Amino acid sequence: MNAAEIHRRHWATIDRYDWEGMRALYHPEYRYTDVTGTTFDDTDTPVGVMAYLHAAFPDVVFHYRDFHPSADGGTSFVEVRCVGTHLGPLGDLPATGRRVVSVACHVIEARDGLITAERDYFDMAAIGRQISGELVVGE
Repeated sequence: MNAAEIHRRHWATIDRYDWEGMRALYHPEYRYTDVTGTTFDDTDTPVGVMAYLHAAFPDVVFHYRDFHPSADGGTSFVEVRCVGTHLGPLGDLPATGRRVVSVACHVIEARDGLITAERDYFDMAAIGRQISGELVVGE
């Protein structure tokens, strides 16, 4: 199974809010790097990030722009368009009811049928500007 197939399975668990299924796809040597460049070697952090975002945006829908495997099949990236309504707290920010649209790039590396590394790239400033009402983005 190549990384793109594992990547699809990973996002399917997120779409189902299946946090234990998500965790089951992680290799014992797994590392997660968040949008700030901070790397974590536990599975609680990425699962917590997704659960946290789903609580803040309970109606979030992810649209995937194909999963692209590397030539050797060990790495995969996908562009993800996220659309949701800010209905729950996000850190210190109370729910605003505003619609948020963002685009992210998500990269995984896989070995032995499991994810060994995961990296997220997205624009937190644009999300914050939409939540504050400073920026309005169409669907």
